[in-house]
Amino acid sequence: MSEEFEFDASRDAYVLQRPSGDHRFRLVVPRDFVDDEVGGAATEADRLNWLRGNLAQILAAYTARIDGGWVKAPWNRVLVEEVD
Repeated sequence: MSEEFEFDASRDAYVLQRPSGDHRFRLVVPRDFVDDEVGGAATEADRLNWLRGNLAQILAAYTARIDGGWVKAPWNRVLVEEVD
């Protein structure tokens, strides 16, 4: 899979670099958001499976944000950051 999340412990979030091949941005999905969706007792594998299973919605939030659109909850918790 070309879209792989990595956990960044310093941010307590899952990071996806270059979503859809776009080198200008990275996506940040806070772990508390993932835990709210899968449960706090979830394993790391459960969290990554949830991220992969919801990649289309995560990328839709990214697309809406970079196009100036509005993102509905709970996907508004996905952060889009410009990469220097």
